[in-house]
Amino acid sequence: MNKDELRALIRLVEESEIDELEIRRWGRTVRIVKNSGHAGAASGGLPAVTGGNASGPAAAAAPAEGGDGKPVHEVASPMVGTFYRAPAPEAPPFIEAGDTVRPGQILCILEAMKLMNELESEVGGVVRKILVENGQPVEYGQVLFEIETT
Repeated sequence: MNKDELRALIRLVEESEIDELEIRRWGRTVRIVKNSGHAGAASGGLPAVTGGNASGPAAAAAPAEGGDGKPVHEVASPMVGTFYRAPAPEAPPFIEAGDTVRPGQILCILEAMKLMNELESEVGGVVRKILVENGQPVEYGQVLFEIETT
């Protein structure tokens, strides 16, 4: 990620109501967190930026149980952006309801600040529901998919 992209992401966090943004690309993680504005904060309330290797699921919600008692994993959006089901408008979607997915498989693309971010599955299982329409804006933490884990 270059300096201009990083500056744009910092501006996004500063100008929005979100407190934290984390982006994972190519095994690296950039995390931008707004300071709470407490007296003594070194940066005077500006976002803090950290980087490094991804160490855990940033977009995973707690497992739940479906109506049939089977474990369901909810995949939540790790960022504010636009949800795309396919890599291009004329391309087939990455996944459909009923498809079997494996950990690391691409589920969708989330566009934020003209950056295309692939969201990968953290679990294996069957896609029970796709809760967002193609091209729809999504919020941080919004559940995008329900995957029945195997």
